[in-house]
Amino acid sequence: MKRFALGVICVMALAACGSDAESREDLDSQALGDTAQLQTSRQAPAERARTAPVEPVRAIPAGTLLTFEVRENVSTASHDVDDGFSLVLVHAATGPAGAVLSAGAPARGLVTASHSSTGPEDQSVLGLRVTSVEAAGSQKTIVGEAQSADIEASTRDSGTRTAATIATGTAAGAIIGQILGRDTRSTVTGAAVGTAVGVGVALTTRGGHAELPAGSRITVRLSQDLIY
Repeated sequence: MKRFALGVICVMALAACGSDAESREDLDSQALGDTAQLQTSRQAPAERARTAPVEPVRAIPAGTLLTFEVRENVSTASHDVDDGFSLVLVHAATGPAGAVLSAGAPARGLVTASHSSTGPEDQSVLGLRVTSVEAAGSQKTIVGEAQSADIEASTRDSGTRTAATIATGTAAGAIIGQILGRDTRSTVTGAAVGTAVGVGVALTTRGGHAELPAGSRITVRLSQDLIY
């Protein structure tokens, strides 16, 4: 009888040991699974970053000519320095990686100088700069220099209109400095401003206003890539 009881106790002890071993194995297996899942979750962002496609940089390259049409009359009679005006891009422009500026894209310009002539010995000056154009749904800054513009000058007495003198870059700054400053220092400062901020066009006429009529066109050459 004692032998039978001892045998039963041994069987129960062995069964308990086996159950404990299985429990430890289950816990160890679960721990390994949790560790592997944690490592996978940590590695996932890095893996995704390595496998995610890189968006190409879209840009209209420097040197591209952009032609804009002015949508409103801009004149020394109605516009002061820092006044804005609206334009639209006339022709589409393209670049690498599928970059496109669509024809008709809205653009913005800025008046950089505005001075009406007060008499025969005085000259009127209208300085202009195209500042931005819409690309990918927002306005992108333009760094460039005006190459041409359709400008008119009105004479106070006769009301006749003639083509105005057009200057760009440093020359535009020099004209603005000479007319508004009337001294060498102002001329130098104006030239520096013309180079630094890309004064687009300086227009001069005597005895009247300088005007950029609605429908006029300004052509700008990009001096830096237009990236968007």
